[in-house]
Amino acid sequence: MIKEEYLGIFKTRKQGNSIAVTIPKEAGIKPGVELAVTRINDQLVYVPVKPKQPINLFASAAVKKHDFAQEVNDLGYNPDKIAPIGHERVDD
Repeated sequence: MIKEEYLGIFKTRKQGNSIAVTIPKEAGIKPGVELAVTRINDQLVYVPVKPKQPINLFASAAVKKHDFAQEVNDLGYNPDKIAPIGHERVDD
């Protein structure tokens, strides 16, 4: 079911090199929300874009199953125990 609500008529204005239109507070769109714009025939449809969640690579199943101790054994040394040789930036 499509819910449709008439919010009024709004006039465009020039803002820099763009054309802007004000979104009324009653529309419930908060400041900073990204909107995807689609042209359907002669109509512009604005749809809020859901914010992307940051990806935590260390929370993936592959990393959880990875055997880091075995990797250190395969290297033959522990990189955490080696002092920097060049100009590496090391934050503790």
